[in-house]
Amino acid sequence: MVIAQVTNLNFQYALATEPNLTNINLTVNNGDFITLAGNSGSGKTTLLRQLKKELWPVGERSGEIEFEGQPLVDLPQGQSAQKIGMVFQNPDNQLVMDTVIQELAFSLENIGVPNANIQKRIAELVSFLGFQDLLYASVHDLSGGQKQLVNLASVLILQPDLLLLDEPTAQLDPIATKEFISLLQRVHDELGITVIISEHHLDDILPLSNQLWLMDQGQISYQGSVTGGLQAIWEKPALRDFVPDVPHVFLQNGLIQPDQIDELPLTVVNGKQLIEQRHWQLQHVRRSINVSQAAPILSVKNVSFQYEKNDSFILEHLNLTVQAGDWVAIVGKNGTGKSTLLKALVGLLQPRRGEIKLQQKKLAKWASDDLFKTLGYLSQTPSDHFSYDTVQMEFFERAQQLELPDPTNIAQEMLAKLGITYLAERNPHDASGGEQQLIALGIILMSQPELLLLDEPTKGLDPLRKQQLGQLLRQLQNDGLTIVMASHDMEFSARFATQCALLFDGEVVSQEEPYDFFAHNFFYTTAVNRMLRSQLPAALNWEEVRV
Repeated sequence: MVIAQVTNLNFQYALATEPNLTNINLTVNNGDFITLAGNSGSGKTTLLRQLKKELWPVGERSGEIEFEGQPLVDLPQGQSAQKIGMVFQNPDNQLVMDTVIQELAFSLENIGVPNANIQKRIAELVSFLGFQDLLYASVHDLSGGQKQLVNLASVLILQPDLLLLDEPTAQLDPIATKEFISLLQRVHDELGITVIISEHHLDDILPLSNQLWLMDQGQISYQGSVTGGLQAIWEKPALRDFVPDVPHVFLQNGLIQPDQIDELPLTVVNGKQLIEQRHWQLQHVRRSINVSQAAPILSVKNVSFQYEKNDSFILEHLNLTVQAGDWVAIVGKNGTGKSTLLKALVGLLQPRRGEIKLQQKKLAKWASDDLFKTLGYLSQTPSDHFSYDTVQMEFFERAQQLELPDPTNIAQEMLAKLGITYLAERNPHDASGGEQQLIALGIILMSQPELLLLDEPTKGLDPLRKQQLGQLLRQLQNDGLTIVMASHDMEFSARFATQCALLFDGEVVSQEEPYDFFAHNFFYTTAVNRMLRSQLPAALNWEEVRV
């Protein structure tokens, strides 16, 4: 049974100079689990919003969208709110009440559910999802994974027929991501809800999907089976970064041929089984890691931090040393204090105890202007860095503030370096999440800092953009830049960092080179390492595996 039908859909934002969606034709069957993939800015979010009329952006729309046999535009507001649910990328943007139970009740009150039924609906849902212990917790005290669970619950309590998700795991750590996706699988399998999810991290989601849609420049370039979609991507060398690492190993080394595409492993366990069955002997080709031997540029000694006097310490007796020229990736679950640590390193938060030194000088003794020139900081909210109406003006004005020669040319060079020249005349607030990350990074790089602090820099980036970002940062590192990065992205950290540190319970519990760090981890490691560790204990990604 068809639950949604899109016919000849075209859409252009009110201030856009060209169409954002062009000739979209799609069929969604009841019970489908569909993954929507594509470049940052390709139109994925725009397309998902077309399927929920309360979220229709302002612009010109043509074509038809039907939901359960009737035009979506004619669907009563209450039915639309109840039958079509949506979960967004940023866990904080969807929360409106103070406690979890208030958040759940609010959803039901909005559609007019009688008070007598609200408690029953909440009890049933919370029992199904298994988070009774969070029911009376403040939403502000929840981790990112817990917040996203509450957002999902707030949608599920309305008992929707269609669930839309826009990169829901973008800000979650690896374990929280797997928990969320596992729960999503239960929702689909046990409740029969149709799912359409936009994702850049395809490793965990593709094995659950029966369809893959690929978007490119506002058009659907492929719709069909998952393995067929991966084959279509593989046939275009420029797009191969979109193939997740596990199937990438088999395609890159010719272990699976195009006529065997249905045998392509999508999961770690299936990959391990196939390698054992075929008795394939693989080799590990290590990348060269140039660990800095320079003096420390940053040292953190016995640092503790709490927001209020009677609060628990978020950082406690934390020690960290960063050599000049290194690239340090700090990993750990949501809520362990990674962002708090970066804010302390940039001087936005003052530790209760301990000492932070930058270039052997106490951070508190740095003049703000000198600190501003030496240290660059990209927060988790890139829009915090925007002040002007176009991306071009952001870079031009930044160059002028820094008194750089020929600001116009410097702005154009930065646009080209980041691969976002096409965004020059766009308002930065209208860019996609991944594009906003790159714009903010460009603004920061204009000052040519010696130390760059990055809070989840790959958030919202598609695999191709992520690879390009890594190569750009590596080149800057080779030129002398030191990088400290908080990240949930194990694959990115394994590919590019020279040191990895695990933050747990407010302190750094291990700091090692990537091969030692990930080979010694069981959960916080890469998919390729999990698949091959019995044969190649230190292999971390597909580039390092050869027949």
